[in-house]
Amino acid sequence: MMRTPIYDFLTEYKIKKTARFHMPGHKGRGPIELSDITPYDITEITNADFLFDSSDSGIISESEKNASSLFNSALTVYSTEGSTLAIKTMLFLITKGKNRKVLAARNVHKAFINACALIDIDVDWLYPEQSLKSICTMKLSVSDLEKALSAYKKDELPSAVYITTPDYLGNMLDVKGLSGVCKKYDIPLLVDNAHGAYLNFLKDNLHPLNLGADMCCDSAHKTLPCLTGGAYLHISNHAKNEFKNRADVKEATQIFATTSPSYLILESLDLCNRIISDKEYKDKLNKICIRVKKLKAEIMALGFDVINSPDTEPLKLVLLTKNLGIDGKELLSTLEKRGIFCEYADISAVVLMISPENNEDDFNALLLALKEIKSATETTVTDRIGDEDIFIQRTERKLSIREALFSKAETVPIDKALGRICALPVSICPPCIPLVISGEVFDQNTINLLKRYSIFSVNVVQCD
Repeated sequence: MMRTPIYDFLTEYKIKKTARFHMPGHKGRGPIELSDITPYDITEITNADFLFDSSDSGIISESEKNASSLFNSALTVYSTEGSTLAIKTMLFLITKGKNRKVLAARNVHKAFINACALIDIDVDWLYPEQSLKSICTMKLSVSDLEKALSAYKKDELPSAVYITTPDYLGNMLDVKGLSGVCKKYDIPLLVDNAHGAYLNFLKDNLHPLNLGADMCCDSAHKTLPCLTGGAYLHISNHAKNEFKNRADVKEATQIFATTSPSYLILESLDLCNRIISDKEYKDKLNKICIRVKKLKAEIMALGFDVINSPDTEPLKLVLLTKNLGIDGKELLSTLEKRGIFCEYADISAVVLMISPENNEDDFNALLLALKEIKSATETTVTDRIGDEDIFIQRTERKLSIREALFSKAETVPIDKALGRICALPVSICPPCIPLVISGEVFDQNTINLLKRYSIFSVNVVQCD
């Protein structure tokens, strides 16, 4: 009998009593329950509608309108291919018939790079001062953006400004302030809000649409009770009318999407509407935010450092390990041995994602594990991680993203990459933020950065 390794792994993981501090937001315990999913797995049969249909009738259109009312958007459309599809669609819409130049903060997701290669977008990168030396975080201020946009001639302004907030460590930018700058220059603000769909339902609404973004993508599955792959593309009420035409948006999405979208994911997005529209969900969400605030205090009392700034989203818990005596990956491995599974770890941090579906058992298990780990590490040597600042910095660019990505390339050891041009973007997943972007030249800082993340070979443009 043929082995079924994926099914076997998932079955075993389902049976284990683990604390899930990773996406998706349903945490494996509902409220969506599809004990036998196969009867729900269909295609575009009669009356089942078509995801990319531009008409205003049909069950999918009705469900998308429900989502639009929940997020107070001019238009919301579904994606069964995560925020990746929404990012490609946003970039296509804002560059169609205009100059294909976008001003973007450098901590973008790899999906943004791939979209730029496909659409042939030229990117001017924002490198603001980084108060956190991380590949995930870039602190873009209102003054940073004003300075960047004021340097353009009026007829050479970019077609849009693109930012990522919240980032992978939960840090949030001043969307309201940044959108004000964009409005001054009559440029749309696009937001990768993949990690922040739930922000719309907080007591104080922190969703980008509410703060002034013209378009944004939300990965519903990351923080809401939705199956993996479920996402939204939102067009705001104050966006230019040219972006609000449903037919144009639907036509744009199908350029990049599969013609066989998953009805299981569509169903979960539809069911999610019912759940998040209920006052009980909002109460539950705000209670879990209070609990996470208390959890952070309990963890800090154990002697751990956590990111605890008022500028961070409330449902991300980031453990910093610099003075712990073990790095983030070691801490992740130690937690997993105790049944605690997290979202992401790198050298200096472990990221835990929390949703209203996490319960007190999860938190107690985490606290007990951290208490045991802290006790065990008190006898180890501290400050094992170097203090040197190695992070993404501005590098020379010799080719456009498209030119480099589509060039003839070869793979070389990292020590032989100095001075070569990056072909395929170099990233680790998660967080899938490119450490080097197609068209950039490998310098010594870049090489040191890649080694720090255990990347020892890269794809470079072949020399003539």
